[in-house]
Amino acid sequence: TGALRKRGEMDGNQELMAFADKLEKATLDTIEAGEMTKDLALITSIENPTVLNSEGFIKAVREELDKNL
Repeated sequence: TGALRKRGEMDGNQELMAFADKLEKATLDTIEAGEMTKDLALITSIENPTVLNSEGFIKAVREELDKNL
């Protein structure tokens, strides 16, 4: 998301910067809700996280993103 935001800054593209911010928030909200990949689940302090494969995690982030678009 940082690279997307930076590209938006370089191009003066407000829509891209806004999307990058929303994508980052959706990703963090998904993780904070306890849905994450195994590598994150191994280091989290969240009790009983839902471990998702990469595709499942991307879909969970997409669902969260859809709530904020």
